[in-house]
Amino acid sequence: MAPEKTEEKEAQTHTPTREKMEKREAQTHTPTSETELEQLKYNGKWAAVITILTFTYGDVTVAHSLPPDPRQKDWWMTWSPYPILVISMLYIAAVTCWGPRYMAKRKPIGGLRPLMMAYNAFQVVFSFWMFWEGGMGGWFFEYKLMCEPCDFSNNSKPVKMMNLGYWYMFSKFVDFIDTVFFVMHKKTSHISLLHVSHHALMPVGLYYGIRFQPGGHGTLMGLLNSFVHAVMYLYYLLAAMGPKVRPFLWWKKYLTTLQMTQFTIVFFHALALNVVECETPLPPPLHRWLMGQAVIFFGLFSDFYIKAYQRKDKTKQKIRAEGMSNGVANGKLHTVTHEVMADVFPCVPAGFDEVMIRDRIRAHH
Repeated sequence: MAPEKTEEKEAQTHTPTREKMEKREAQTHTPTSETELEQLKYNGKWAAVITILTFTYGDVTVAHSLPPDPRQKDWWMTWSPYPILVISMLYIAAVTCWGPRYMAKRKPIGGLRPLMMAYNAFQVVFSFWMFWEGGMGGWFFEYKLMCEPCDFSNNSKPVKMMNLGYWYMFSKFVDFIDTVFFVMHKKTSHISLLHVSHHALMPVGLYYGIRFQPGGHGTLMGLLNSFVHAVMYLYYLLAAMGPKVRPFLWWKKYLTTLQMTQFTIVFFHALALNVVECETPLPPPLHRWLMGQAVIFFGLFSDFYIKAYQRKDKTKQKIRAEGMSNGVANGKLHTVTHEVMADVFPCVPAGFDEVMIRDRIRAHH
């Protein structure tokens, strides 16, 4: 009798989970609606507008008021901002129009989990390398917190910082892969206006910083951003390893706080130049751009924080009110997925929600 009851209990417990997975899978395989495609086109249109405005500001204010760094005159992708603008515009078109339209009546591409985990691992190493190089290039020991001028000499440290700036700009093209995975998985809700705008405008805006001021005060943004990206991709890499790792990921909620802290520091670090008198005046156009970017991204992540965690708190209150516990009650499984997080945090591995579900079932037992 005991074994039969145990098997019956397991069947009753796991059946809703399988049904929910099958239902979600069926929904995933549903052809993309015209409404979704139109929304993506809308996101792409405004992302293109924001990217072009960023390009215009850099071309009108920075490029016409500062001399370019002569050390980069023969470097690929630094002789002109137009190739970078074209690549960003092609990215927007590919992820908001061409790609989703191609995948509209097709099933999501499977078998990408190992590739995505490898991508996350690469991003962890690449981001931490940039953080370390930025620190060793000046910020750990030599740079002043305020009024650090850009050194255009051919000494080893300035050249290290200049090279790092180039690789940092290159890393923003690598970040495009985040959205490519969304398209391949038909996660159209993740391809939001904020997500696409953020990815598209970064390389365009960074061109003007790298080409005209590849060192000094403004590079703090790249240092902090590289560290945050290393932590962020590490979280997703570890989370994809399964429920055994999840108890050690209690720091998930602080990822967003870390992001907002980063943008706050960058904003006030740039703003301080308006009240601090520097011996070597630093270019105002670049610092206005830094402040503007910090405000935009701070707003983006503040919106994320409200959506992701206030919604999660409301869900918990509802579960308690209905007498539920451990996310399982009345034969139904309740779980908070990463739908909202993917709008701004990239590359949630395929199958991650299933890992969350299995983890909650084990915790219930």
